[in-house]
Amino acid sequence: MNNGGTTTAMCADTALPLPHPILSSPPILPFFLLCDGRVCRCASRCVVSFFIVSLFPLLFFIPKPPPSPTTTTTTKVGYMYYPYGGAQQQQQLLDQQQQNYYYYPQGQQEQAGVPPTSWQQYTNPQHGGAMHNGLQLPGQYHDPYVSATPNGVQSYSNYYPTPNYPQQQQQQQQPLPPPPPAPQMHPQQPQLPQQQVQQYPHQDATTTTTAATTTNNAAASTSLISSTGAIPFANSQTDASGMQLPTQQHAYQAQQRPQAGAFPSGNYPTQQEQCNSVVGRCARPPPRRSVDLKSAPNPRRDISQKPGNQEIQTSSGQLPLSATGFFAVDDGNASPKFFRPTTNSVPAEERLVKDSKIFFGAVLAPLCRPLYPREEVPLVEGRPPVRCFRCRAYISCHARFVDMGRCWVCPFCNMANEVENEYFCNLDARNQRLDRAEKPELSRGSVEYDVGPYPDYALRDEKDAPIPARPLHYLFLLDVSQKAVSSFLPDYVDALMHSLHEMAQQYPQCRVAFITYASTLQFYNVRHPRMPQLIVADVDNPFVPLPFTSLCWLTLGTELDLVDAFLMRLMEYAQDLRETDSVMGAAVHAATLVLAGQHGGHVILCGHKAPHRGIGALKLREQHLLYGTDKEKDLLRPIEGFWRTTATACAKQQISFDLHMFADQYCELVTISQPCHLSNGRVHLFSNYDRETDATKVQAVMNQALLEEAGYAGILRVRCSSGVRVQAYHGHFMSQDSHDMDLAHVQGSSTFFVEFAHEGKLEKTSYAYFQTALLYTTRGGERRVRVHSVRMSVVTTLSGVFEADLEATLMGYIHEAIGNAVNKGLQYARSTAQDRVLKMLVAYRRVCTSNATSSLLMPSRLRLIPLFVLSFMKADALVEGTTVPIDDRVQKLFLLMTIPMHQCVTYLYPTLYAVHHLLSEPTSGVIDPETGHCVLPGWQQLIFDSITTDGVYVLCDEQARIVYLWIGSSVLPEVSLELFGTTNALEVGRTVFFENFGERLKNVLYACLMRDDGMRRFVILHEKDRGEEAFFRQFKEENEGGSMGYDQLLVHLHREVKKSIA
Repeated sequence: MNNGGTTTAMCADTALPLPHPILSSPPILPFFLLCDGRVCRCASRCVVSFFIVSLFPLLFFIPKPPPSPTTTTTTKVGYMYYPYGGAQQQQQLLDQQQQNYYYYPQGQQEQAGVPPTSWQQYTNPQHGGAMHNGLQLPGQYHDPYVSATPNGVQSYSNYYPTPNYPQQQQQQQQPLPPPPPAPQMHPQQPQLPQQQVQQYPHQDATTTTTAATTTNNAAASTSLISSTGAIPFANSQTDASGMQLPTQQHAYQAQQRPQAGAFPSGNYPTQQEQCNSVVGRCARPPPRRSVDLKSAPNPRRDISQKPGNQEIQTSSGQLPLSATGFFAVDDGNASPKFFRPTTNSVPAEERLVKDSKIFFGAVLAPLCRPLYPREEVPLVEGRPPVRCFRCRAYISCHARFVDMGRCWVCPFCNMANEVENEYFCNLDARNQRLDRAEKPELSRGSVEYDVGPYPDYALRDEKDAPIPARPLHYLFLLDVSQKAVSSFLPDYVDALMHSLHEMAQQYPQCRVAFITYASTLQFYNVRHPRMPQLIVADVDNPFVPLPFTSLCWLTLGTELDLVDAFLMRLMEYAQDLRETDSVMGAAVHAATLVLAGQHGGHVILCGHKAPHRGIGALKLREQHLLYGTDKEKDLLRPIEGFWRTTATACAKQQISFDLHMFADQYCELVTISQPCHLSNGRVHLFSNYDRETDATKVQAVMNQALLEEAGYAGILRVRCSSGVRVQAYHGHFMSQDSHDMDLAHVQGSSTFFVEFAHEGKLEKTSYAYFQTALLYTTRGGERRVRVHSVRMSVVTTLSGVFEADLEATLMGYIHEAIGNAVNKGLQYARSTAQDRVLKMLVAYRRVCTSNATSSLLMPSRLRLIPLFVLSFMKADALVEGTTVPIDDRVQKLFLLMTIPMHQCVTYLYPTLYAVHHLLSEPTSGVIDPETGHCVLPGWQQLIFDSITTDGVYVLCDEQARIVYLWIGSSVLPEVSLELFGTTNALEVGRTVFFENFGERLKNVLYACLMRDDGMRRFVILHEKDRGEEAFFRQFKEENEGGSMGYDQLLVHLHREVKKSIA
């Protein structure tokens, strides 16, 4: 109080005035100070008060003793709030925040150990482990079948990361500062708890998200994936292998590592924070999922992405994925690029095939391209191939020589064949011929013979007389209607002229000729100086009005100037005609008349609509009434009549077709493509042709048709050893018997699928042998036989059968689904493919697991089959609905029947690259000096969580042949400067273009755009652009457009597997 200006203090008991000189002193000052010579009568109480008030705050500064290195305790966690429940509940303080132990959620604290988790470790050297840019990541236990909250936030009770950290010494840890709160985009909603972030070396911020859940949810959630190995106790600081588990301090240190293109702050954001914050939020919020897709099998983790090329020995039995660009060293078995079986070992009996539900077959690519120089097939000249007298198989390195080298035993029929005198050679101590290294057929799995001088291998006419081999003849049927002139014909002629010039340098002996058509047929005497035009108006009974052989065929090597003169005048002819109709059927009939006596030729046909006049005219079906109904399968079948019979007749005479269709409306593609189907030709559809975007594709298609390694008049046969036979062939061909495929045309990209069946039981100690032989004539006119021989071990257990090949098995699914779509409808094809995956998983669960578990188990090599089958079901060839025009669907089905093996995976599952990671990956985006190819960044998973607003992404859509460059709205200036040469990424595509891009980004884009089958279209997208929907539609794991998502498929498969084994 204040007494006349004297400041006093009052004692609580005596109320005596105590003049106090320092009212502003801290509370630790004693209250019994002498004041005006008087002492407080309650001095004893003041002494006690002094100690209480002055010493109590010091208790907060007494350091805690460090935890014992040998003992840890597990404290029961208090109430945790529900991330997406009602009001937020109070969370109790965790006293052991500084100790190294796992944080167990409510409902699971009292467990004796970590509950059963996750996908079994994928440790196969080719397909195994979690891979990122070729680096093996520590093993993880994941549980993808848990109830996940929206935006990818997962429950605490179902996700337990246990990376193999190196052993570290125990040390005293400092208290951790509290994490910064998440940005409040919606103030009314409660904040999410801070997630624990664990970042692995050489990996992009792999986040193990955790969130609290209710007691009911924790009890209801079931562990669906069994644990591998021992389970650590709940109070243990090490895993089963003795490695130290990650602590909170480790997680905090991992958060401090900077990431280019990521959040610059020290604490890495949670998934919810990342999706809500201004910088680095998800560009499209992830939907509510029942499965954590990041821990489910996906190509980003389960496909090896090593920079450079993996080298394998073909006899080792290793089958790396074709998409990885491996290098095969032929040391006795044919390369998987030529012959890729569905299983690593041959099942010993038919029962194993039926019980496993695995395809028993192989993918064939006899002229596979591209190959590395060391992979080229050796050519044997000057001597005929040695063959078995009984089964006519070719000698191979698997044949055994007996009787001092005088006989060789055929591995296919076990017959002992006598060795001719000119082929005889002594044996060494191991019964191997001394000249084994000198003869490719005795040391290599693949070999090619020049059989031109030997009449037994010659092409024969109707009278069985041998026909001399000659270079391939090309006949071009060109649409010169007014519609063609105004749209695609100028670009088509330019591309044709450019490709013919290159072809003249590589194959100067090839010959070409031209026929044009519109409402009539037009022939040209190209050897006359004025090149007169002869018109055939009778399109119902067309004929050839001039001696075509002498006046129309031109040899490229010597008469290229006449070819150029005709093509330069072609536009003048077309503009003078002014015809609008199409008589494509009459043009095809005229081509058969021209090539009938040539015994081989290749027709390249272009057009803009189905024929409406003359022979082969088509009455278009009312596809809009059938499409999307039970009768839509009829639209996938050709109309019987002219086109079917002509296709059969041409295939028998070795006449093949390529079709280039530039249609802007329904054109009955399934019918007019029949000559291509039976002759193993190609079909290309250019819907609504755009010169600016499609001209490069036209050039690529023309180069592929005229410059790729090819042949004609081919016969393909697959031979099997005793106990196995060929069940069926699949692909584009005509077969006049059940043993052979007749190929009027064969290219480097031609791919087929063959099914095998058992004729008896194989012995475990024996081997199974397969041999593919292709007799054909090269484009240059040389008669060749290419032989691929393979030896495989025999397996007698189902577990060995499940050691299958992913890509070859996927091709089996594709060919089976295509057959079902044509015969029974698209819906039946989709359901059958899904049902076959289910049956395979049920068989694996019943037979190949010894312990009782409720987990969804998958064969390690086939763990991506559900995802790729789902991607196939979402492809244009099989997708549900009527959004894909029927002609486009037919063209995609046609392509998938013969798609090259190395393109199959990326065709179904587009590749996504986070190119903003180039700043933190110095080896990505550079050219490998050994291969000359660009080292691409690691694949990203096709889920919405992968796309953030501060990122830059490249997506390759092989179905539409488009490469997208997607740029977020919050790209950091330093990232933009490195990638685009400007600090403002919004300027890309407006004032900043491709030539301004950084060198490494250019390398990545060139690698994506320039493919072996032509250049892709390049599209730049900014966040929120109108074309963004097409970009996100390629995210196959999401349930866009009402289709099934990957998480829904996994839940369905797991539920049905549990029902089947119950």
